[in-house]
Amino acid sequence: MFRLVSASSVSSSASSATRIRATIFNGYHVRFSSAMSPSLNDMPIDDNNDYYTTNNTSTSTNANITTKSSTNTKNNFMLILGKPGGGKGTISNKILKDFPTFKHLSTGDLLRKHVREESPIGLQAKKHMDNGDLVPDDIMIELVLHDATADNDNEQGLLLDGFPRTMEQAVALDESLEVDLVVDLNVPVDTIVERISDRWIHPGSGRIYNYSYNPPKTEGKDDITNEDLIQREDDKPETVRKRLQAYDKVTAPLIEYYDNKGILKSFAGTKSDEIYVEVQKWLEEKMETGKTEN
Repeated sequence: MFRLVSASSVSSSASSATRIRATIFNGYHVRFSSAMSPSLNDMPIDDNNDYYTTNNTSTSTNANITTKSSTNTKNNFMLILGKPGGGKGTISNKILKDFPTFKHLSTGDLLRKHVREESPIGLQAKKHMDNGDLVPDDIMIELVLHDATADNDNEQGLLLDGFPRTMEQAVALDESLEVDLVVDLNVPVDTIVERISDRWIHPGSGRIYNYSYNPPKTEGKDDITNEDLIQREDDKPETVRKRLQAYDKVTAPLIEYYDNKGILKSFAGTKSDEIYVEVQKWLEEKMETGKTEN
């Protein structure tokens, strides 16, 4: 259950990163802080989340967050896991349409937004990015908590994708928020390689074509300018396979971790529309159970 009641400022020190923590009891969400020295592994780049974390420590900015009083509505914190190109975006959009009480948080989008808007958290992250370093875990956790609470209707649940990516991040997140549901999309590697390697781009405009479902009118040419299309290095089959192998190696423990907690369900398939039928059924059952328990 994710309930928001109150929040306090989070102080920081130069010697250790600050973790924003949360404890949930009697239906209330209370936040406090403690020191953390993260030690995280690197992860490959995902389609929508270009920045990830390392074992760097940082000085976190102060976060002053005001939240609303709790209601009797049960709110859920849900994660969606899956390989890059495995349909997380498509499934997330379907979930948001059918379960409008959820708010979608993509850590990659959040990071880009805060950097672009030069928010205090974004400026902290930008220092690491400008130095060629990976964004530390404590900043990523703070990003998630900041946007999970700021301007968030108390009746909304949260759907997070792009984080966590490692066991260390999962443990850190668990100490900050209580995860209720985890959707794991198990799409075959060959299907993903085909999807991504069929993607071609018009470099001038950024228009994206896919020979599987959105091909250009003329092969290899942009529909508007008739200029040549290119394929990104990251979209070439051999590169995609390496990314997927790295993803499986690092995230396999994550799947086992959440499965052992009894909150994960894996959905296998090659087509998002067919997979989502089962995802929707499972979520409806879980939502109904949550109402009964509440």
